[in-house]
Amino acid sequence: MRMRRSNVLTLLLPLVLSIMLALTACGGNNSGNSKSDSSTGTNEKGTTDNAASGNTAAKSDIDLSKHVNLTMYLIGSPAKDYDMVLAEVNKKLKKDLNATLTVNWVGWADYGTQYPLLLASGEPIDLIYASTWTNFYSNARKGAFMAIEDLAKKYAPKSLAQITPDFYKQTEVDGHLYGMPAEFYQYGDMGYIVRGDLMKKYGLTSINNIDDYGKYMDAVVKNDPQLDPSGQISSSGGLETYYAAANGYYNVLSSQFTPFYVNMDDPSAKIINLYETDGILDYFKKMKEWGDKGYWTKSILSNKDDKMFKEEKAASILHNQDSWSGAYMEHPAWDVQFYLNSKYTYKTQAMQDGMAIPASSKNPERALMFLELLRTDRSYNNLLTYGIEGKHYEITADNKLKALDLDGFAPDGYCSWGFKAPELRYEVVDSPPNIGDVRKALAARAKENPYALFTPDFEPVKNEMAAVTNVVQQYSFPLNYGYVKNPEEGLKTLVSKIKAAGSEKIMAEMQKQLDAFIASNKNS
Repeated sequence: MRMRRSNVLTLLLPLVLSIMLALTACGGNNSGNSKSDSSTGTNEKGTTDNAASGNTAAKSDIDLSKHVNLTMYLIGSPAKDYDMVLAEVNKKLKKDLNATLTVNWVGWADYGTQYPLLLASGEPIDLIYASTWTNFYSNARKGAFMAIEDLAKKYAPKSLAQITPDFYKQTEVDGHLYGMPAEFYQYGDMGYIVRGDLMKKYGLTSINNIDDYGKYMDAVVKNDPQLDPSGQISSSGGLETYYAAANGYYNVLSSQFTPFYVNMDDPSAKIINLYETDGILDYFKKMKEWGDKGYWTKSILSNKDDKMFKEEKAASILHNQDSWSGAYMEHPAWDVQFYLNSKYTYKTQAMQDGMAIPASSKNPERALMFLELLRTDRSYNNLLTYGIEGKHYEITADNKLKALDLDGFAPDGYCSWGFKAPELRYEVVDSPPNIGDVRKALAARAKENPYALFTPDFEPVKNEMAAVTNVVQQYSFPLNYGYVKNPEEGLKTLVSKIKAAGSEKIMAEMQKQLDAFIASNKNS
């Protein structure tokens, strides 16, 4: 679950909610070419049957005599009972693959800095969650991941066969497969998750835009001052990407903390700098007003508490419909509601969620075999997706999943998104009663994404990209939180610093690549 200033969910995925809100991948913006079952999510084949279990990856001609410990990195934080669940996984792994698994976590508040450092460190890592919003493509081009197209033929053949042609094309980088995408997609949006009981208390009926969200936060300040109105954390970057998505801007470069977009209503496909568009100054002035009114804590840039909403410290969070569903189940008395933000929605891209093998892996073969089990064996998938049957969940007579211990292990809540398998998923009992209406509303805003397969090569401008990212974090974050006394002067400084960092060179290079991509598609 899908917030990150990247392409997913429409980018704010840094402020990603805590795992416990049952994120199923940050289901944000993106693409796909086939029809999607937006009620449950599906793969390109439309598979929804119950997959059989079995040790699908184990082969008699593979030497498993040497015991190995696999190290996997996920994003977020673990469930209270995650170690208990992992112990069950390791009982099975030792028998099936002569291996054990260690899971490490990169927290939501720090993933923007820690994730790239982790890949650059050379630390032996066998599996890692990978996504557009963790800069999968640029990391692949930097050599952070291992090419797996040949290894997968032997060690994960079923998973390799599951990748449909369009997903393969989206995942492939310079002719090589550097990740294994989850064969799952849906329409997604980063929206406003608020407490319905408070909406009723305040006499508010709906949130249709960012200003309505401001009215909700204003009511919180006036009526429930003990609550943080927005629930944002230090890595969220504010509401900037919400503003962009609401106005039809799309982060075509799928890159964190950069201001480069295309206007989806402009057929010219021109890459623009968001900080030079009409309306952005008014937006920053609004953020100054909101910051002064206390819509977020004054110490937000150091706030790493991503559990504020869950623990009744905050009145809202910003994330997707999957996070909303998890929050609703955890606090049914709150009548948690989800309101859409973006002008358009898109089918999630192949690498919205996936897994990759870092180049530092010491056990890529065994890692692929384990990934094969996670993707094709229900017993493995259930453990890391739903927990232990009988303790954390039960399967109802009509083959739905009923959560038994949301505090111990919430369904689909702990970065299981990278190995989501549509044919292994369950519909969860006690989901919001209006979830079907929300999915229909998401589908109604759907727009074909002509840039879904565009995977820019940042190598020619890598130094400039790094410099721009630093400038954005240093100068736009204070503007987004109303720290800058004079937003007009602050915006001028931001634009000046961005240009000095090389934004015009970046835009020229990316425009050249985008033009070539569009021309190639027209000729194909």
